[in-house]
Amino acid sequence: MAKRWGLQESALSQLLHYLSSAFHGDLGVSMIHPDRRIIDIITDGLSNTFGLSLVSLAFVIIGAFTITLVSIRYRETWFETLIDQSMIAMLSLPSLFWGPLLIYIFGFYFDILPVAFLTSPIHYILPVLTLSFRPLASLVRLLKTSVNENLHLDYVRTAQAKGVGPWGILINHILRNSLIPFLSYAGFLVTSLLSGSFLVEWLFAIPGLGTQFVNSLGDRDYTLIVGITVFYGALLILVNTLMDILMLLADPRLREEA
Repeated sequence: MAKRWGLQESALSQLLHYLSSAFHGDLGVSMIHPDRRIIDIITDGLSNTFGLSLVSLAFVIIGAFTITLVSIRYRETWFETLIDQSMIAMLSLPSLFWGPLLIYIFGFYFDILPVAFLTSPIHYILPVLTLSFRPLASLVRLLKTSVNENLHLDYVRTAQAKGVGPWGILINHILRNSLIPFLSYAGFLVTSLLSGSFLVEWLFAIPGLGTQFVNSLGDRDYTLIVGITVFYGALLILVNTLMDILMLLADPRLREEA
């Protein structure tokens, strides 16, 4: 076994061999299932993980901008207070709380939504809500802070003097100038959704990378654990790099500083 897995070599030699193979797209084979390559196992679960994360990302972005606009439009009313308290609750409680709660209420008590797998669009509802609550609340608070800062700037008073309506000022002026903080948070948002899907996939029995990773921990499938970790690490670095490039393109001031 030691010869088969190259354990007789020095630690440095094993590391260099692994890195060389990884750069060529070869992450080895599973220790529990030697007939399956790590890259094939990752590919099998990638579609469900990416699908869940992309749907959650769209829900978070659309929901956060909508909630922020409506909350600012009706600021200093009971509606804004309700939104603020709801965001605090969503931000304070983890997915491990929301997941079982949603499963119990909608899956067992009312029995109106499925609680496992992703075989149809309706199956996405509970996992997406569980994965999205905390990122949604964080993004709403970030956007509200940015919008409130822009409300008191000169260009807003100029637009009001020209007779532009409240919704026009919010959408065409304030929201556009609040996109830079959003882009700075977007990298963290995407990475949090991708990493957060691990727990959500396990809760809802979704056959994605998260479920495979949890199962590999229980099986002590070390090659699969390392392979998924390396893949996720490279993916998160790529996402953050792309977001930094988008920020440079969106804000000329950052390009001047660079």
